[in-house]
Amino acid sequence: MSTIDLGESAAPVVGVDDHPAASTDSAASTGSAASTGSAASTGSAASADDAGSVPTRRVVAHRGAPRVRRENTLPSVAAAAAVGADAIEVDVRRTSDGVAVLLHDETLARLWGDARPVADVPWCEVARLGNGLDRIPRLDAVLDRLGGTGTVLVIDLADPEDAVTAATTVLGAPTAPLVEWCGAPAAMDVVRTVLPDAVVWLAWESLAAPTAADLVPLRPAVLNLDVAFLTPATVRAAHRLGLLVSCWTVDDADLAVWAERTGADSITTDDVPLVQASLETAASRGWPSLDTVPSEAEVAVRAEVLVHRVANEVIAFTREHPVTAVTTKTHPADLVTDVDRLVEQHVRGRVRAAFPTHGFSGEEYGDAPGDAFRWYLDPVDGTTNLANGLPWTSMSICLTRNGRPVVGAVADPWRGEVLEARHGHGARNRGRALRLRSDETSGRVSLAGNVVGTELDGHRPWPGFAAFLDALADRSCTLRVMGSGTLTLAQVAAGRGAGACVSAFDPIDHAAALLLVHEAGGVVLDPSGPVRGFPAVGQPVLVAHPDVAGELHAIWTAALGS
Repeated sequence: MSTIDLGESAAPVVGVDDHPAASTDSAASTGSAASTGSAASTGSAASADDAGSVPTRRVVAHRGAPRVRRENTLPSVAAAAAVGADAIEVDVRRTSDGVAVLLHDETLARLWGDARPVADVPWCEVARLGNGLDRIPRLDAVLDRLGGTGTVLVIDLADPEDAVTAATTVLGAPTAPLVEWCGAPAAMDVVRTVLPDAVVWLAWESLAAPTAADLVPLRPAVLNLDVAFLTPATVRAAHRLGLLVSCWTVDDADLAVWAERTGADSITTDDVPLVQASLETAASRGWPSLDTVPSEAEVAVRAEVLVHRVANEVIAFTREHPVTAVTTKTHPADLVTDVDRLVEQHVRGRVRAAFPTHGFSGEEYGDAPGDAFRWYLDPVDGTTNLANGLPWTSMSICLTRNGRPVVGAVADPWRGEVLEARHGHGARNRGRALRLRSDETSGRVSLAGNVVGTELDGHRPWPGFAAFLDALADRSCTLRVMGSGTLTLAQVAAGRGAGACVSAFDPIDHAAALLLVHEAGGVVLDPSGPVRGFPAVGQPVLVAHPDVAGELHAIWTAALGS
């Protein structure tokens, strides 16, 4: 599984000795053994419910100890074992001559300076990369290193052919540790075929709860998900099905405590000591309530920082990541790309790490429950433009409390701009305040010679579109349809155009843009007149420079009624 930097493939491991979906005796005969004993992760009944007890959740080292030694190397594996990781996750791929090696990426470029796919390079050349002990190790060397230690090795696989090589390597190892498996569904199918009794993870990339049908034919022992998708409902459903729940990648103390309290049976991390210490500290001091809500001002200050950072991360990723997959949703003109999904998953994870109790609503993955605070995200508004190479798209993110806007931003990857606002504190672009007022030189803003933006209703004109176009043309004002409703509305806050309208308000798409307009001194209107916060969901919405708000509203409502 990948997040925005394409480097967050993780595979949490938990003990399954008491798990009904795993057979310890038969697994041990194939080298794919369930863990037995000391870590004692046996489902949802964690002893951490007792205020002074140490949690029984497993802490899993992600690719070894990447904050100490280079990921997926023998020193990294040894460091993870030394700090007491309950299990160690590694990524496995194959060389051109069929040797299973530890490597996350498809190519050798990121860590080893060789742009070739590892599947095209023989082992003798792979072995020469790096220096000293910081080299790409063979899987059989790692099996030998951990054999007899009691530490579980979980093998993460992205490719079915790599799965064949890894599974046969484990099967033929004379001294193998306890081994479990996770990764792409097709790769897990191969593992199940080669090792019928293997303990495998089911990758889960949804906010929907799993059902019994989802377990066929893989027969998983563990539900494996990004912490962004961890919810109490998913945990309850998984436990009812006899599954344990693992989440990745957790590198924040508060998030680790929240994940444990939510019911995760396993936590995968780049920083094992931090997570261990956070859980032990929480247990000794008394577990915090999940219902504790900080003040809005405290949240807003932290959210401003997070939103700014996330927006710039998304700008860089959207510009640099080529669109490699385009599919449709409700109809052939309703597109979604891999960029949409990767951005949303990344942002969900960043928000969950900073504010684990907040709710979240996103364009691609839907609603996650939470407290009075809720985030709204459209990872790519203007997906059709993106899929067709047109540089007019945006990301919209907005934090609300009880339906009121708190903080928001619209990121424009192609201008490299982040338009951002906080309720009651104004709007900004690159540190410069955005303020809509009459031009001191030329006087009041007018429609004549100006532009007004709008968007289609899906891929069709909205009712009254033609009448609106004609009325603006009669006033020497030009109508623009650019392909991103979020960016079209937000541009008004930046002083680009006299106004803009869309056919139906949706907070996922438009909440941040409306907050920007309000904070820049613009006017937000629905058909009945000015709106202080958000209009009702589904209502047409118009934003305008204050100098032309009345005139533009009259034209717009007349067109809607035509």
